[in-house]
Amino acid sequence: MRKIIILISFLAITFTVFFSACVNEDSIKYQRYYSDGLQMYKDHCQSCHMDDGNGLASLIPPLSDTTYLKTNRKMLACYIVYGLSNTITINGKQYDGKMPAEKHLASIDLAKILTYITNSFGNKQGIFDVKEIEKNLIDCSRDTVKVVI
Repeated sequence: MRKIIILISFLAITFTVFFSACVNEDSIKYQRYYSDGLQMYKDHCQSCHMDDGNGLASLIPPLSDTTYLKTNRKMLACYIVYGLSNTITINGKQYDGKMPAEKHLASIDLAKILTYITNSFGNKQGIFDVKEIEKNLIDCSRDTVKVVI
């Protein structure tokens, strides 16, 4: 009887360790995109949008407005690639500064940066996939970038 209890305990511990060590592929991808996106944010975005995503006073908009980011999700990659010169309103404040274009960034880089931004600063939107980025970029062009408020 004691051997059975030891065997059951051993199996229970083994299964617990095995299943807790298993992480699904989506979770691994999200973690990789998020951590890579943090570094890319520091390299490409932080000097304007600041390390806390709050922007720069009335000059640079914050990235902490979950509603704005959700509403404009399909346009976010376009804003990064083509820049932004339209006046935008976030949290009732207007921003009319120009955002420079970052045309050199690959779709994977955009996916990582946007995964980081949309899951930081109070945002929780999940992963941006490369396919989503590529589709969104096809749907926009420099002449048709519009801001949805």
